[in-house]
Amino acid sequence: MMASLDSNVLETLLRRRSPLHRLHLSAGASMIETELGPGVGIYESEAADRAAAAQLGMVDLCLQARVGFKGAGSADYLQSFSIEVPTGPNRARLLSDGLLVNQLSFDEFLLLDTLEQSSKSARAASRAWTMDESKSCYEVPRQDSHGCLAILGVDAAQTLASLISVDLRPDQFEDLQIAQTLLNEVSVILIRQDLGLVPNFLLLADISAMEYLWAVLLDALQVGGGAALGLEAFRSLQAAAKAPS
Repeated sequence: MMASLDSNVLETLLRRRSPLHRLHLSAGASMIETELGPGVGIYESEAADRAAAAQLGMVDLCLQARVGFKGAGSADYLQSFSIEVPTGPNRARLLSDGLLVNQLSFDEFLLLDTLEQSSKSARAASRAWTMDESKSCYEVPRQDSHGCLAILGVDAAQTLASLISVDLRPDQFEDLQIAQTLLNEVSVILIRQDLGLVPNFLLLADISAMEYLWAVLLDALQVGGGAALGLEAFRSLQAAAKAPS
């Protein structure tokens, strides 16, 4: 008979790795532990990462917690956990605990944590869902199906606009707006979620395409003088954006 696993062993076995983990190691990035597994702390150096975060950079957020819900009863289901939903499709709402609620269609939602600690309300909604009790709402395993990157900095919109057919100027693509489009023939979800005055775009795509998209985007960033960066510089920028002025 197989011995039961205690919670600490089980948690260790369930640790995740980004689909880009090998690329980061080969680039010499310094790793840190995140809530779901090992992530990049510093990519090149503290100074280089901070410069990229402000001007033009990209960070791997594949280990940010996320989950989807789809179906006619999805909005009601989320609201039963005090999760406020956006006003309509292709809009996002940022909640006080850092949960970004993205409405992809009239009946489909993507919940994405933006801060280091995962949202209690999102975890509760995911854990409580069952097929028997939620027949008009279906959980979608976005953690397994999609990866997530952030492209940020004052030159981020211009760099992304060279790769996709969406007008990303601030007066045309507002903060918390969503575009579902193609990048080099790969279907992507692009969400604008600025960090204070710093433009920030979250890009989600099929997890099998993440290595390809990382290479394509990194080439485009380097042409514009940008670079990959780690979570420490990204978190510092998030903290600065939340600090009272």
